[in-house]
Amino acid sequence: MEDVDGGRDSGNLLGAYIRQSPRAAGALAFGSLTLVVQHFVWYPDARMSGLAPVLTLMVALCHAIAGAMTGPRLVDGIRTSTASRAALLGAATSLLALVLFAFLFSAYMLATDIRPVGALSYVTFPLWTALFAFLADGWALCLVSMGVGWALNRLAVRHGMAGGHGV
Repeated sequence: MEDVDGGRDSGNLLGAYIRQSPRAAGALAFGSLTLVVQHFVWYPDARMSGLAPVLTLMVALCHAIAGAMTGPRLVDGIRTSTASRAALLGAATSLLALVLFAFLFSAYMLATDIRPVGALSYVTFPLWTALFAFLADGWALCLVSMGVGWALNRLAVRHGMAGGHGV
């Protein structure tokens, strides 16, 4: 399909890339948007000081890994047939990233600062970390991930149909 200037339609090119490399597209979309949102969640004075930049990169990396894991399902028009399923899969991607972040952050904290009281501390600390990370800004990342999931599915499925007309 060509646009007004005689070039290829950018939507078709983007949709073709997403269908061809769903893991890379999922990792790029989820990771980059999470990086931007997480960066602006911090207070302006705290964005580039202390542990905030490392946490921002860690959250973005966890979302990129989760996006790479769920990317193929997002672009599959049969398994993810509706926009609501794509949005729910985006939310599940964010929750998967939250679980990964909670374990990594808990491991870091247990290795450096926190001394566990008993064996149960190793189980409860990641759960508390996940809960408070979700309450802090995980809910916003979940909403953004719902939009990312919907957009990836929409671009891949819509432009994957004959002539680019569909869903």
